[in-house]
Amino acid sequence: MNEKTFTEMASRFLRASLDSWRQGNHAFAVLHAGVGCEHILKALLCRHNPLLIAEKGDQSFRFHSLGHGDANGVKPLSEARTIGILEAFKTAAVFMRGRMPVNERTFRPFADSRNGVAHSAYLDDMAVRKVIETGVQVVESVRAELGLDPADFWGEYTSVFADLSQVASVPAPAGPAERPLLEPLAQQLALAARERARSGVSVALSTGIEAASWDEATMSRELEGDVTRTALDAALVTALRIEGSQAGQAAERLLVEYGVLPLPASLSSHEDPGVMQRFHTAVTVKVMIASGVIAGLVDVQGRHRDMPLVDMLIYLDQRGCLIGSRASGDHVWWRECPACGYAGNVYGDLSPVPCRCDEWAQSCIHPGGVVDVGTVESFSCPFCGLSLSNRGEIVTAGIESRTEAPEEDR
Repeated sequence: MNEKTFTEMASRFLRASLDSWRQGNHAFAVLHAGVGCEHILKALLCRHNPLLIAEKGDQSFRFHSLGHGDANGVKPLSEARTIGILEAFKTAAVFMRGRMPVNERTFRPFADSRNGVAHSAYLDDMAVRKVIETGVQVVESVRAELGLDPADFWGEYTSVFADLSQVASVPAPAGPAERPLLEPLAQQLALAARERARSGVSVALSTGIEAASWDEATMSRELEGDVTRTALDAALVTALRIEGSQAGQAAERLLVEYGVLPLPASLSSHEDPGVMQRFHTAVTVKVMIASGVIAGLVDVQGRHRDMPLVDMLIYLDQRGCLIGSRASGDHVWWRECPACGYAGNVYGDLSPVPCRCDEWAQSCIHPGGVVDVGTVESFSCPFCGLSLSNRGEIVTAGIESRTEAPEEDR
């Protein structure tokens, strides 16, 4: 990634955001604007020093900038971890020297919308308008700071980008009638997943309670409580897995139909703006639809306040009950799911790599000077069913693409 790549992608995503706004697809407008804003902020930082966008603890940018990118154990630059949008904003504001149009407090809701894909689908129109207007303000100020031509950056929206009402009035491009847009169909599928999950979780709740009572006359009070919890846990997880699987299949079918899937496997293609947008679209659609599953559970919780459904999920999540290896020989980690926020399984394989403790530490903590590094190949959430099977999707979703093995796996 470099300044030129970041600015090209920023322009592409901001235009996509305004396209979505014009078409009335406000959830996607927020998501595209967030990605575009993050890219242009990082473009500004790269102009000053590419190391400014390196995430704390990620040495990749440092090694590549010092000419050691081909050394054993150094991640490819395409896999390097970079800072998030809020950190990029705060650092960019320093270089703007008072020319940033908003402060961190005003910018934070926009950053939260970019990071909270699962929730932005359910923002009200006024909230969506406000966060997009904030993002556009920031983007335009940074564009001017970089000296980018406004017509090249904003395209057909050059004269109207600052007024979303005017953006909505921009005529659609002339041409033959096209099939329905992907974005509203994705939102419809998310709402359908929410409705199915609401029904499925309701049935699971009543079934779990019924199953727990079958032999209650022969059980002690303590045993009865344990059986009830286990029955409810099993029924709830089963319902979520069924609904999550259906939601995932619906997302896959839609993305295949619209030519987003299959995605290229080569990491070298990830810097192409067109490919980047496909990765972003795939992750956004999958996350949006999967988030409907958890939204359905929350709906049921609202109707049955005496049943701690959300607490049950938190308990299962914290205990790691649903963390397991997919196949013999694989290693598994868990990371926060971008759709529901619970712990999803991250699968991959371990490779022994010489550590670099001698370069920045006084002593080495790795036996034999070797550390097991895991290459993440896929992600699967046992709670909402979100499935990411492409490394480009993993990176786009903000899930760590490589990691040291947990202590218990060493």
